[in-house]
Amino acid sequence: MIERLKNAIFNISDFEYINFYQNSESIKFIYYDVIVHGNKDSILVFYDAEEMGVFNKLRFINKKNSLEKFNTISDALNYMKYLSKVVNDIRYETYHYFIYKLKETKIDTRNISFGFGGNYPNYSKENLCIRCDISDISIKENKIKFNFVVTFDKDYKCKMWFYPENPVWNEGKECPETDVDKIIEYILNLKVYSYDDIPLKES
Repeated sequence: MIERLKNAIFNISDFEYINFYQNSESIKFIYYDVIVHGNKDSILVFYDAEEMGVFNKLRFINKKNSLEKFNTISDALNYMKYLSKVVNDIRYETYHYFIYKLKETKIDTRNISFGFGGNYPNYSKENLCIRCDISDISIKENKIKFNFVVTFDKDYKCKMWFYPENPVWNEGKECPETDVDKIIEYILNLKVYSYDDIPLKES
């Protein structure tokens, strides 16, 4: 595994400055602030601001919520590339943290669409936000009868709207919170199972 991972490092096309440390037990390198640590049996991929060679200190991402373990080099490098977006783009950072918090708080989502959208009225390529439509949701094993739409901006703002399971075009209730942790807390404190019972006015 160690030698094969070393060979793979030299084939990462956008890895401009290749630096790695290898001994008989492991090999380690940093790719755009993402740490890859391989040994004879597995590969760990994570971000940790406390590691030497990591330059950016992030607001939401740490070793605990970024660490993944792999048994194949291709899977490890695919996650490495994804995580490099997370640690170098606020939109991806907030998205990754939001998905992590959903799982941690037992908000189960079976259907998620991922894409980019404009921030009306300032629609431009520079102002695109990540947009996720989330449906078929259970909160602590209780199925709920409404869906979420969540957007993640470049300024760490996270916006959420609630929709019925089968909405008409003008339905939707906007969550009053814009901080990702407060949005998760708001969802958990709703304690309702249908769209009509959400105590917000339609926007």
